[in-house]
Amino acid sequence: MSEPLKPVEEPKYPPGVPSKFDSDGNAQHFPGNTVVSHLSPSSEPELYESMLALYDKLKRYHLSHLYALLPPSSWHMTVFEGVCDQVRVPGRWPDDLPIDASLQECTSLFENKLSSFDLQCDPPYRISVTGFDPLETGIGVHLEPSTPGENARIRGLRDRLSTLLHIRHKGHATYGLHLSMAYLLRILTEEQEKELRGLLMDHFNGMPKLFKLGAPEFCTFEDMLAFKRLFYLKNQ
Repeated sequence: MSEPLKPVEEPKYPPGVPSKFDSDGNAQHFPGNTVVSHLSPSSEPELYESMLALYDKLKRYHLSHLYALLPPSSWHMTVFEGVCDQVRVPGRWPDDLPIDASLQECTSLFENKLSSFDLQCDPPYRISVTGFDPLETGIGVHLEPSTPGENARIRGLRDRLSTLLHIRHKGHATYGLHLSMAYLLRILTEEQEKELRGLLMDHFNGMPKLFKLGAPEFCTFEDMLAFKRLFYLKNQ
């Protein structure tokens, strides 16, 4: 007789807990590197102010104990994911670097490659705000390139970075562009999800729907609260 199937255990916490935040909302040490474009409060004041107003709503909301808000200075669109020191598996660690190499060795390798990388596509990048991501990992503004041509530019850039850095994440081709605002600390109930989704969509109605992002930046990070720019990627 075959053994009875064991029931699949439901996850206790969302994907960002306990690696990026603990269950009380404290940021955890989770270092790595990445290529991002930060949302600029000076060049895109309308979207920045709208997100700041949403940030304040979320901060005061009665469900605020269910998520950890990210500081406005950290708001960015990830252009290419880079690596996380704690995630060393094929596809998420460069295949031309030993799996036990230090994070600093990886960052130095990327610095050398990216410093001479030809961006080949002048910023700004024109982006559409299309809604919010599913409330599974966190609260994120869902983004799409504003035209098919812009989509080809951004996706092409991601492909070239993947080839250069010898990384290709499992979801590379379907990666969803977004601006993260918070990480969930608990798996939401249906009622909590409905309430929070209602707040977000009410705000979405008044949000600017088009904006621009500047040149991608090669950054390092120690946690999810700050992304330190090392340099901008440039046309060579």
